[in-house]
Amino acid sequence: MNRLYDIIRKLRKECPWDSKQTEESLIPYIIEESYELIDAIERGSVEEKKDELGDFLLQFLLQVAINEEKGNFTMDDVLRHLEEKLIRRHPHIFGDVKAETEEEVMKNWDEIKKKEKKHAYLMDSVNRNLPALMYAKKVQKIANKVGFDWDTIEGVYDKMHEEINELKDAKTREEKEEELGDILFVASHLGNFIDIDAETALKKSNDKFIKRFNLMEDMLREQGKNFEDASIDELEELWQKAKEILKEKKKS
Repeated sequence: MNRLYDIIRKLRKECPWDSKQTEESLIPYIIEESYELIDAIERGSVEEKKDELGDFLLQFLLQVAINEEKGNFTMDDVLRHLEEKLIRRHPHIFGDVKAETEEEVMKNWDEIKKKEKKHAYLMDSVNRNLPALMYAKKVQKIANKVGFDWDTIEGVYDKMHEEINELKDAKTREEKEEELGDILFVASHLGNFIDIDAETALKKSNDKFIKRFNLMEDMLREQGKNFEDASIDELEELWQKAKEILKEKKKS
C-alpha cells in the first residue's frame, strides 16, 4: 500500500493529467468507478472485480493525496479516523453493549451516529446526492422511525392509485412532473413495505427489458427486417415471443 501511495504522489507531481486534477474534477470518475465496480460484482467475474477494485482504490488514494497536499489531513489521519469510528460504532464487539440481532446492531448504530452528527432537522442526515430512488428510501425510513407511516401496505396501494389518478388529471408539464415524481416516491415506499429495494428492482427491470428488446432485434434480423420495417402489431407479437423464450430459458 505504501509503495502504491508513493506512485500516486509521484503522478501528482510529474504527470500533466494527474497533477491538474482537483477533488471536484475527480467526482465523475468516482461515480463511474463505483458503478463499474457494482457491475463487476453483479457479473461475478473475479478478474473484473480485482481490476475494478483497483480503479476504485485509485480514486480514494488520489483524494487523500490532494488533501495531503493542501495540508488538510494525511493517510494516517483517514485510517485512524476510520479505525476509531468502527470501534465506536460496534460497542457490542469492542465494548460491553449487548446486541444479538441485526436489528439491535442497527439500532445502536443509528443512536451512536445521531450523537456524532448533530443536525437541525432529522432529514438533514440524508445525502441528497444519492440516486433518486435510494434518496427516497432513506427519507421514508426516517419518517417510519418516528411513526409517520401507514399501518398496513393497503394504505400505500391506495396512495399509489390516488397519485396515478392525479397524474391523469394533471394539465401542465410542471403538474405532470410533480405527479410522476409522487408516483415514483410511493413506488419506492411500497418497496420498503415488502422489503424490496426499489433501485435494485428497477435496475433488474431495465436489464430484463433490454434482454427482450435484443431478442426482438435478433428475430427481426432473421426476417431481414429492422424495427422501422415492422408494424406495432408485429413488434408486440415479437415482444410476447421474446418473453416466452426468456421465461423458458429461466426455467432450464
